[in-house]
Amino acid sequence: MNKLPFNFTSVPSTWELCFNKDCTHNDTCMHYFAGQHLPADKMMGFAIYPNALQNGKCRFYIEKRVIRAAWGFRKLFLNVKHVDDTPIRRKIQQYLGSRLTYYRYMNGQLTLTPEQQKGIINIFRSYGYTEELDFDNYIDCYAYE
Repeated sequence: MNKLPFNFTSVPSTWELCFNKDCTHNDTCMHYFAGQHLPADKMMGFAIYPNALQNGKCRFYIEKRVIRAAWGFRKLFLNVKHVDDTPIRRKIQQYLGSRLTYYRYMNGQLTLTPEQQKGIINIFRSYGYTEELDFDNYIDCYAYE
């Protein structure tokens, strides 16, 4: 995991940063990890205060981990029958929350978590499609969830 380069621009704008050096979990916490990569020109934002650490536990702790994110649906639809195309697209749009969000995932503006990937693959499976279910693109990245 330490080999994966970190780019602060990947941090969501509402992500809380942590600077608590005394926390016993700071070596595995994504909030602390992001805080350690704070660019010199960023001077304000959301933060987790030191008093969040109570009795050795922090309720904001999120494990630092790398996921295999995906985007793009063209490959998934290659072998879909015409009659199933529109219903599957609508179900995916519903699953993702809106048509606009669907296109943001389609074009790589957003990336799908492994859980979202499973949900979308299950939509295809519910229509009987089980083979060659791959997204167009994959990337390893840090998880903010």
